[in-house]
Amino acid sequence: MKTSQWDVLVLDLDGTLLCSQGEVSDQNLHALDIVREHGVEIVVATGRSVGECKHILEAMQHSGVCISAGGSLLTCTDGKSLARGIVDTIVVQEVTEQVLSSGHRSLLLKDSTICESPYVLVGDAPLHDASTWWFETHNVAVVEVSSIDEDPWPEHTLRVGAVANEEELLPIAKRLKSSLEGRAKLQHWSAVTCSEATGSSTHLLEVFGYDVNKWSMLKRHLGESIDADKIAAIGDGLNDVEVLSEAGLSIVMKNANEYVQQFAHVIADHHDNHGFATAMHNWIIPGANS
Repeated sequence: MKTSQWDVLVLDLDGTLLCSQGEVSDQNLHALDIVREHGVEIVVATGRSVGECKHILEAMQHSGVCISAGGSLLTCTDGKSLARGIVDTIVVQEVTEQVLSSGHRSLLLKDSTICESPYVLVGDAPLHDASTWWFETHNVAVVEVSSIDEDPWPEHTLRVGAVANEEELLPIAKRLKSSLEGRAKLQHWSAVTCSEATGSSTHLLEVFGYDVNKWSMLKRHLGESIDADKIAAIGDGLNDVEVLSEAGLSIVMKNANEYVQQFAHVIADHHDNHGFATAMHNWIIPGANS
């Protein structure tokens, strides 16, 4: 039975539900149970791919939909694709050319519900240590090709990415920002590394399809029934901004940067201090029994 003023909770993973070690604390797991008991639909919305968050969804005992890859893919519990937003093939080529000419690998995230491998890595430059760590830690299968022309699934790219130090990626981001305007969405921010989950000097450049974000995919999920005033959202990153801007209750983590925090109605505790559980008790289901 529904006993909360919120119909839907949009929940980010890294930097929000997860601690710096990428785990869900017992306190946060208990908080999730309370949210479910009060009839609130939990929609996981993450920058990770489906495969990269599968073990987390299992730990959460999540039985609802998942918005992954920053809003590019909507899947149900069994992993079946419900909706997606892809990057135009011309944009993929342009971004990849810029990345390769700067001495980096282009990381193409694919729709793994269709493609045999979730990643195609383009180029012959050494893979950044952060990328190597990520792929090995999460047991991610990759296909490596020298040229974009060798991409086996050109029509199924959800995201084009590059990983390097901030000073190396910034010039690429500046060049792409103007050339991609109106055709794609570009993000440039700290990457998750083996040493810390936020604030790393290692940065991630990401290019998505135009108008791809967590909020637009949430609208595709809820359809005409969407009521922003009945939606609570909690997050910490740039890819949470659109949904935080629209939700009736916007909760931003203490560990988020100042730019993201300006979209908050309230600020939750740090993600390493069970901030989600605290937010649940204070604002999502206030007065809930522990």
